[in-house]
Amino acid sequence: MENVWTIAFWGIAFFAIFGIVCGGALAYAAQRFAVKVDPKIEAVRACLPGANCGACGYAGCESYAEAVVTDPACPPGKCAPGKQEVAEKVAGITGKSAGAASAVISVLRCSRNDGEVKKKHEYVGFDTCQAASIAFGGPYECDFACVGYGDCEAACPFHAIHMKDGMPVIDPEACTGCGVCIKTCPKQVLQLLPKDAPAYVPCSSKDSGKAVSNVCKAGCIHCGACTRKAKDVVNMINDRIEVDYEKFDEDMAKACVWSCNRQFIFRYLDPQRQAKAVEEIKAEQAAKKAAAAKKAAAAETKEAAAEA
Repeated sequence: MENVWTIAFWGIAFFAIFGIVCGGALAYAAQRFAVKVDPKIEAVRACLPGANCGACGYAGCESYAEAVVTDPACPPGKCAPGKQEVAEKVAGITGKSAGAASAVISVLRCSRNDGEVKKKHEYVGFDTCQAASIAFGGPYECDFACVGYGDCEAACPFHAIHMKDGMPVIDPEACTGCGVCIKTCPKQVLQLLPKDAPAYVPCSSKDSGKAVSNVCKAGCIHCGACTRKAKDVVNMINDRIEVDYEKFDEDMAKACVWSCNRQFIFRYLDPQRQAKAVEEIKAEQAAKKAAAAKKAAAAETKEAAAEA
C-alpha cells in the first residue's frame, strides 16, 4: 500500500513541475514572440459597427481597421453602414481627411408585379433565389426578373429588407448601403443608388423591346428616348439603362420621366413625387388629345361650310 502512495506522490509532483515548466515556457514565448498591435487599429475597430458586411471591400471590420491605419491610400470613409459619423471618427484617429460621404441605398430595379409577368413553370426545390434561378433561368417569363424567394432579405445584416407579394421592399431609413444584398441576388436586380437620386429605371431586362413587351407591361423597351434627353448622362450600357448620378440633375430627371415612350418606366425615386408626375403627364396628354380633337372638328366644320 505504501508503494502505491509513493508512486502517486511522485506522479503528482512530476506533472506539477512539468506544468509549471511548460507554463513558464509558453509565457516566455508569448512575450518573446508577441505581435505588437497598433493601438490605432484597436481604436478604429472600436468605432466600426461590427457588421463584417464586406461593403468596404475587405474581409471584415478587423481587416479594414488594419488597412485604414497602415495603408496611406485607404480612405477613412469606406464603411457604408457607419456613414459620415464613422468616417469622421476614423479620420480623426488616422489623421486622414474624411471628405463627404455620399449616402447610398439599395434600390429594386424590377417591376415584375406591376408588369404582370407570368410564370413559365412552377419551381419545386430549395426555396432560395440561387437555386430557383438555376432551373431554366428562373420561374418567370422574364429571365431578368426578381425570383422572389428572399435571399436578399435573409442576407441583409441590418434587416432593411422584407418580402411583400414576392418582391423585396427596402426600408430607405434602415438601409446602410452595405451592398450585401446586391452580392446575394443572382439576377442583379438590386443596385446601389444615391439616396437623393431624383429618378431611376426600375427594370433590369437586357432583352429587345419586342421581347420585353411580350412578357412585361412595365419593362424598359430600350427605345432610347431618355438617352436622347440626357446625352452622355443616361446611357445604354450592356443592354441596360444606366445613369451617371454625379451629372444627373433635376431638369434631366423631369425630361427623362416625361419623355419615356412606355410611360412611367423611367420614374422618380420618391413614390409621392412619381404619383404627382403621373397625374400631370396624364392631364397634359388629355389636354393635347382634346386640342387635337377640337382642331379636327374645326377643320371638318370649315370644310363643310366651304362645300355648302
